[in-house]
Amino acid sequence: MYPGIAQLYHNRLLRTELECEAFDLALEGLAGDMEDAVIQQIFKVFDDDTEQEEIMFGLVHFVESYQMEMYLTQLLESLPDMLENARNWAIVLNQRILEDDLCRREYTDIAAGMTPRIKRSLAFLLEEIKEDNPRLYERKINAILGQLQ
Repeated sequence: MYPGIAQLYHNRLLRTELECEAFDLALEGLAGDMEDAVIQQIFKVFDDDTEQEEIMFGLVHFVESYQMEMYLTQLLESLPDMLENARNWAIVLNQRILEDDLCRREYTDIAAGMTPRIKRSLAFLLEEIKEDNPRLYERKINAILGQLQ
């Protein structure tokens, strides 16, 4: 695992002030580091058991700062694993994508070329988002799901 990501992963539950400080320092250390190895591994850090969600949002902003196609591709490839222990964070990331027209179109195009396993994970997650807030997301999600066939 990339060293900075290993530090983030080790402190991802953010249970103590020390873990929070170490997490912030590791994230600062990665700032500007746009290597493929970082974005490929970073989604392993998200964990629904984290105690300090506002600090974890720093990681949300970090991944969103990547070049759009790279970010969206790596998120999609990470989705099946995220559903196990970071489902809520996967939902947050996908809701943010759904709310941005350009990002959503690019995400749909990339998702259409993914493996059946990734498409199933995405469809499952999107159905859950739609069920929780159909008025806001139904039209957008149905459009994406129609492209995944």
